[in-house]
Amino acid sequence: MSDSTSADVFRRVFWALAGVLIVCIVLTGQTRNTTSDPRGTLLLSQTLAQHGEVRLDRYGSKVLQRYGYVIQQKNDHFYYYFPMGSAVLSAPFVGLANTLGLDMLNDEETLQMALVSLCSLGLLVLLYRTARLFLSRRSSYLLALLCWLGSSYASVLATALWSHDFAVLFASLAIYLALRKMPANDTLASVAIGISLFLAYFCRPTLALLAPFLLLYLLHRQPRAALKAGTALALSLLLFCAWSLHEFSQWLPDYYLPSRLESDSLGSALYGNLLSPARGLLVFSPFLLLPLLLLPAQAIRSRQHRPLLLVALAWPIAHWIIISRFPHWWAGWSYSSRLMVDVLPGLFVGLFASLGLAREWRRWLYVPLLALGAFALFVNTWQGLYNPYTARWNMEPNIDAYPEYLFNWDYPQFLHTPARHTARLTEFQMRGAAPLPQDFDLDFQSDKIGFIGFSTAEPEFRWTDGPQARILFQYAASNTHPAFLRLKADFLGEQRLTVRLNGSVLGRSVQHGANQVIVLKVAPEQLIAGLNTLTFELPDARRPPSADPRVLGMALRTLSLE
Repeated sequence: MSDSTSADVFRRVFWALAGVLIVCIVLTGQTRNTTSDPRGTLLLSQTLAQHGEVRLDRYGSKVLQRYGYVIQQKNDHFYYYFPMGSAVLSAPFVGLANTLGLDMLNDEETLQMALVSLCSLGLLVLLYRTARLFLSRRSSYLLALLCWLGSSYASVLATALWSHDFAVLFASLAIYLALRKMPANDTLASVAIGISLFLAYFCRPTLALLAPFLLLYLLHRQPRAALKAGTALALSLLLFCAWSLHEFSQWLPDYYLPSRLESDSLGSALYGNLLSPARGLLVFSPFLLLPLLLLPAQAIRSRQHRPLLLVALAWPIAHWIIISRFPHWWAGWSYSSRLMVDVLPGLFVGLFASLGLAREWRRWLYVPLLALGAFALFVNTWQGLYNPYTARWNMEPNIDAYPEYLFNWDYPQFLHTPARHTARLTEFQMRGAAPLPQDFDLDFQSDKIGFIGFSTAEPEFRWTDGPQARILFQYAASNTHPAFLRLKADFLGEQRLTVRLNGSVLGRSVQHGANQVIVLKVAPEQLIAGLNTLTFELPDARRPPSADPRVLGMALRTLSLE
């Protein structure tokens, strides 16, 4: 078999295996964000496919209420609030899905993940093609997989059809087309660069920053191509502005306006987006340190490659500063640096270029690259997609209410486990809690005890959420005489209940209905001075007949010790 035939076979096998791997990871990942910001994207796509409009009025306010903050009411009409680019690009796929009987009111998650799979495959191909501009075929195969599996491409883009997915895809396409060699009169490629830049912005407004840096790079290489690309971009922007003026009576839709850039914590955000244990780009993908350290020195020695710094360094730095000015710079309930994912195409160009320029000692760079890459793969693909506790890290406690945990290295998000989750929540619940007296009488809203495995308080009680829940409390002194624990609670249907105090069983019973009073004897040795844990085991906990997603068992009303 000739060398060329062997290379062709290897190429086909690689792409088949890599494609299957990426699609399987996307479809089997346990972390899904389809019901957060991306929800409603394909509802807009369906409206566009069926009626050719962006107004969602025909669904009615009652239906749209369940979409929450992703729907805005403006000028007496209902609209999707987030960038509409992904919805527009998805409209043909949704139209096809409609002909097959799918409805985005019920089947949005299914089609979201199908489109995520297509975007992921497209990104993998563009990673490989961009790497080939600087490196050998086999190195490019390896790096394409590493960059996808070891970055937010896996831990963010593979969890839902974010506005980032299509935006990063078209940003990567624009960069690849600008970097590759093309004839001076290749008008089609130049126009494609301009349109790709517009589509990246259309899907994600912060990608407006890519255009000036990429056009400056192109201007240095091929001025005519830069002029044509810039013209295509400008005409696309003018058409978009004209449409917005017609639809909203303003030059740009609300989400595209720069007024959202305001923050009084720029320093913390700059640090957090790079180095915090919850959102730090260089913490979750530390192999990106290599191009940041190597490329500037290499470009200084090689005049030909200096313009690369515009795309590989200047653009990411500008983006980093801008997104750090968002008041909500950590992007809510996220994993890794979601708002930095947009500049990964530029950083990956820096990685490929720095390895390509280091000809004499390239092999030595692969040692730290593979070591750091293995860590990044574990953190982004395994922990990000298959460990549900990395998602629960955001919820308990709510990271939006307690953003100081973004900087807490005692409990980094990427190492979260059930045991660490319990320890962190215990620490949070009990911080500053005063010891309870020997006799106490508390209700379900008390701030003197900690609730783990419970839902938020309702007007008259607090439900357990799952088959096990705990109450934590500090106790002043151990008892020398038996005490009695009195519990008043409601139960969802018939429930088997086991109550433990610090691991010792206080009682087992079967409970049913509302306003049940349970009295349990506590031996002196079961109650200790210091932190105590009261555990409720409810193996029959289940979802109620309504649409409530919680797994309910017991609704706590009061708890007393006498």
